[in-house]
Amino acid sequence: MKRILYTLALALSILACTDDIDKSNRFTFTGETMADYMLNRSDRYSHMITLFKRAGLFSLLNTYGQYTLFLPDNEAIERFLAEQDSIYWSTKDTPGFINTGITSPLLEELSDSMANVLSRTHLVETMHMMAEMGEGALLDRNFNYRLLGVNYVVRGEQYYIMLNNSAAIIGGDNQVENGVVHLVDKVVAPSLKNLPELISAYPYFGIFTAALHRTGFADSLKLENDDTYIPEQHTIPGNEEYMLGDTYAPATKFYKFTGFVEPDAVFRSHGIENVDDLAAFAEKWYGTEDRDNPRSPRNALNRFVSYHFVPREMPHNKIVPYGIYNGQFNLDDAMPVNYDRYDYFETMQGTMMKVMKPLSRPEGRDTYINFNKRLSPFNTDMHRHLSVRVIPLTEFIQMREEYARFDQMATNGIVHPIDRILVYNEDEMAGNILNERIRIDAASLLPELQCNAVRYTIYKIFNIPDVYSDKLKITSGYVSYVSQGHGILSYNSDRIVLEENFDIEFTLPPLPARVYEVRHGMSSSERKGTESVRLMQVYIDGKPEGIPYDICCNVLGYVHDDATNDKGIENDKQMRNLGWMKGPVSVTFKNQTARNSAHRRKIVTRKYFGPGRHKIRFRYLGGNTGVFNSDYVDFDYIELVPLHIVNDPTKPEDRY
Repeated sequence: MKRILYTLALALSILACTDDIDKSNRFTFTGETMADYMLNRSDRYSHMITLFKRAGLFSLLNTYGQYTLFLPDNEAIERFLAEQDSIYWSTKDTPGFINTGITSPLLEELSDSMANVLSRTHLVETMHMMAEMGEGALLDRNFNYRLLGVNYVVRGEQYYIMLNNSAAIIGGDNQVENGVVHLVDKVVAPSLKNLPELISAYPYFGIFTAALHRTGFADSLKLENDDTYIPEQHTIPGNEEYMLGDTYAPATKFYKFTGFVEPDAVFRSHGIENVDDLAAFAEKWYGTEDRDNPRSPRNALNRFVSYHFVPREMPHNKIVPYGIYNGQFNLDDAMPVNYDRYDYFETMQGTMMKVMKPLSRPEGRDTYINFNKRLSPFNTDMHRHLSVRVIPLTEFIQMREEYARFDQMATNGIVHPIDRILVYNEDEMAGNILNERIRIDAASLLPELQCNAVRYTIYKIFNIPDVYSDKLKITSGYVSYVSQGHGILSYNSDRIVLEENFDIEFTLPPLPARVYEVRHGMSSSERKGTESVRLMQVYIDGKPEGIPYDICCNVLGYVHDDATNDKGIENDKQMRNLGWMKGPVSVTFKNQTARNSAHRRKIVTRKYFGPGRHKIRFRYLGGNTGVFNSDYVDFDYIELVPLHIVNDPTKPEDRY
């Protein structure tokens, strides 16, 4: 009952914030469907009709939905089949054999499996107008469970949106009853290469490719799918009495990776001409341990390579929370315009990486790794290895002729070219990059959410089972991910909900060793009052921190800033004495900030974090819950703040 009431309240909030959606075409077809669109022009699109019918999808295109169809004509499909057939036979007996899966230029001789792949590649389950297609990738996956990359090219005086840097939209935004049709000049070719194969395919990544294979790290980047995961086993049943549907687990459990890779031209600007030079360069930063064993994770070259990868899939518009838009919801409306967007990731080296879009600075249009905030680096030798810019594909393919056909989308991840040599230095991270209030979105703690089209979705709720992430341990209760657009004040407009007598533990990414003040943000509260109490205990590394505290309604000591004479300065001190803080100004919704709402931060403890990973556990202890209250908590984000920042009276912590 408690879970039902919470979900009902959430459903009502969804309805409240979607009243302005156009419902005119929701139930009655008055014009063409996608199927009609192709049938009425069958002289041009009969091949795609054949492909969809062979894949068993054509009838779907005649039903209600809000799909996106990228539609190549017959000539484009014939040209694609001829090209792929030629590649197959010309490389078949060579070491560089490319198995395209197409062994004939004739459509009737195409295998059923390839007909299925091609048709599903061109269809997306949600509707995307051209105005929503930002640099990076579409917000949602296609029917092949793959992201479609988006970049731009100029041909003559015309500007085109490209898909996977291969097919241009030449006639877009053709709205039909069940979505939108975009005409493309070529078949959208899905990559057949995994991430290390994709990097190796481009000669201008030759030095990095040699390091990838010398270290054997390429073997760590070949995983693609967990075949043991069965989502149907993790559905939480709904309740018909309250008209609440089931809460589904994510449909897939893919392994995905993002690589940030230097082109050879970047290495050569530092005098690095080959992999031996790169190994010598790496030893200057990572030492000479296991010098003769490049496959050792302690070897310098191995450490260099592993710092370039994170185990999550991040197109350019999803590296940081920015530009998430689908016509109904715009994430940027939920955050201050000039507020820096950032996120923190554990790399495959087992160390931290910060990514940032510094919107408060002139460089804000770009995305950077380990952006330098100081006039000079903490470690003076790092000046050429900070503020590493992630080069957008649109820019990269124009830099040199040899880059023009680069496709960054692999079967199991994405490759981003970067403009500087990326290295990790513990002193620099501790003294500069991570010498700040580290606020990590709870969703970012689970990289699988970014590998499986869960994080950065719109108006969705997922049950995240215990088997889904090795960063999550569920002893009891449920973990739900509530995506963007639900109209509740929360950081990045999404949140993790812990429910039903929960006892749940998250693994934190590794941090520089020091004393931190630990806080967690709770995105909303049902109501103030004393009639309901829900107690929770927080543990760090298995040890209880502080005493149990009420997670329900009582925001202890809270006074709205407008009700004070000093804009809340003294009230902030009073709340801190009670173990609480107001929410940050950077969390906004419809002109309301988290600071002047029931959103709040709990100060859990001050604790020394040694080297390595640490765990934070949330355990529900029970309480006196009223009918509109339940044993759940919104775990919105965690803050880890170096103690000198908290204790510096000359430079108080900002309200963002």
